[in-house]
Amino acid sequence: MKRKIMIWGFCLTLMVLMFSGCSPKAEPKSYQKTIETARLEIWNAISAGGASSATVAIMDNGKIVYEEGFAMANRGEALGVNTSTQFNIGSISKIFTAAAVMQLVEAGKVDLDKPVVDYVPDFTMQDSRYKNITVRMLLNHSSGLPGTDIYNGFAAAVDPDFLANFMVYLANSNLKDDPGVVSVYCNDGFTLAEVLIEKVSGQSYSEYLNQNIFSKSGMEDSSCYFKPDNSNIALKYSNDDGSALPAEYVNLMGTGGISSTAADLCRFGNNLLTNKIMTAESFSEYTSPQYGPETVPSGTPITNYGLGWDMVAVADFAEQGIQVLSKNGGTLQFNSQLYVLPEQGLSVAVIFAGSADTTAVTNAITQALLEEKGALPGSETSAAAAPKPAKIPDQLASFGGYYGANGSTIKVEFDRQNNTMDYKKFNGTEFVSTGTYAYMDDGYFYMLSGNRLSFSDRFGQKLILQTLPTADYSLVVAQAIASVTPVDTQNFANKWWIPTNFSAIDLNTFVAATGSIPDLPGFIYFGGDDTYTPYQLKDGNTAEMILPYARDLVEPRISEVNGKKVLNMMNYTFMDAQDVTGLGKDETISIAKANQNQVRKLDADGMFGVTMPEGGRVIIFAPDFTLSYDSLYAATDSVPVAAGSYVMFIGNEGDSFPYDYTF
Repeated sequence: MKRKIMIWGFCLTLMVLMFSGCSPKAEPKSYQKTIETARLEIWNAISAGGASSATVAIMDNGKIVYEEGFAMANRGEALGVNTSTQFNIGSISKIFTAAAVMQLVEAGKVDLDKPVVDYVPDFTMQDSRYKNITVRMLLNHSSGLPGTDIYNGFAAAVDPDFLANFMVYLANSNLKDDPGVVSVYCNDGFTLAEVLIEKVSGQSYSEYLNQNIFSKSGMEDSSCYFKPDNSNIALKYSNDDGSALPAEYVNLMGTGGISSTAADLCRFGNNLLTNKIMTAESFSEYTSPQYGPETVPSGTPITNYGLGWDMVAVADFAEQGIQVLSKNGGTLQFNSQLYVLPEQGLSVAVIFAGSADTTAVTNAITQALLEEKGALPGSETSAAAAPKPAKIPDQLASFGGYYGANGSTIKVEFDRQNNTMDYKKFNGTEFVSTGTYAYMDDGYFYMLSGNRLSFSDRFGQKLILQTLPTADYSLVVAQAIASVTPVDTQNFANKWWIPTNFSAIDLNTFVAATGSIPDLPGFIYFGGDDTYTPYQLKDGNTAEMILPYARDLVEPRISEVNGKKVLNMMNYTFMDAQDVTGLGKDETISIAKANQNQVRKLDADGMFGVTMPEGGRVIIFAPDFTLSYDSLYAATDSVPVAAGSYVMFIGNEGDSFPYDYTF
């Protein structure tokens, strides 16, 4: 099995099995069109090859009017998805975390606008601004925390030390921005909110949710992680060989670790609307716009955050006069979407095992539902005049130059003769055009998708905005990179880094790449698999976050251990791939200390097999650093290997790895 490594590893391809795993409930005629739409959209998504199974539910004013499962939850046992099959819901968990905090607010135990350190005294960071982070900022993504601590976040087993290690990660980290200014999606905030809930309530997060939310909402098929010993869970299947992937345990519990069903998510939505989980006053606070004041220069952010909610007004429906609350979720193995429509008393939930465009699917279902119920208000709209090509204004010339975004270093050039903008991205060597966009008389550069690009310097920094085709909803997609006094980048230049403390359960299998950006002296990129997030060097060994509008940033730092360069990032430690020694003839491989992997390089094509100790793991990276083998996914007697491959041995202290390498 060979697949491309991704730094966050959030997308794999799955096999498809084209039949429904359960019998649908009775179909009221008034929902027939909606049901047909749901089936068509979900089967189309499964047929596209990204998902192996799915579940959907609709609740109308307290009554489940439709729920159905699709395809097989467990192919080996021939178990179809039914209405109790558990799926991981990913970041939909955030609205449960925020709801728990709102309950503690109602109980007088938490104040949204008091500092987090008042409730979590052991919360500390390198950056003194952390003392200004309030509880509200954790829940509306404006805390300024770096992004996502992913070490064992998505794993093959529960990590009881995850929260303790998370607090260590924060203690060694800085903020990417002043707290409360810009709302940018941030998982770290909700993991810290999980810690807060446990500190204030005196209960574990799981105990608190079971007692105060799941039980109150009648959510009998919901739990933190999958229910113990539950065989009725949806498995994800590899598109390479059809094998089941290991069951996914999301240790990022407060940000994405709940398991549930589509019907239970609808029950949660309905109980929010009927004030069984929080008061009407708290619900209003929970679902009102909460984003930081500099999130967008004008108009409404596409991600118009509430407390935990991605959007408290989905643009597609707001334009039709309908408020839709939205929360999306994604893990390595699952994708989900929940819509709650307060005025109509409706909830719609969709969950896939595998990858799918859950927003598009849920939009189609919700649109059909509103049309079928006659719930769309009548309105007269006049078509706006189509924009016409225009001359690029002189004042835009200053916006040409370099920008940074999560995963990309960008160069913008204007062609004043053709009145177009050339949008280029760095590919590790040079800047390559990814699109040429014409300027129109409404002040936007138009993309093929219909979305529009524009520029702003309202907050004292140059920004690129992307705006929806018709509505005034926008998102900052990149921020200008200012020139700095150059710092020598040689310690980061053209490097591949292999983790040496990778765990036996971590599903985020990756290597990292760093390098210099020739056009930008003093800056490096950090990424892998075609991602090139720019960072400014503070000194020759320390990179700083410079993009407050980007999510999931890190702080790459190089130190020297036993005369070798070591890269630290979050809770991961890496070695320079150039320092990996060859596997010696008849060498004994053993683990001297837990969390200290042994890595060796193979010098010839051949076959490689390992006798695995209990709890051990072997990962093989091909010479181009793509993943060629992982024993966590497929235990085989031997696998073919190429000269120049890297073998990572992971085990407990004292473990040995007898191997057979023939070439």
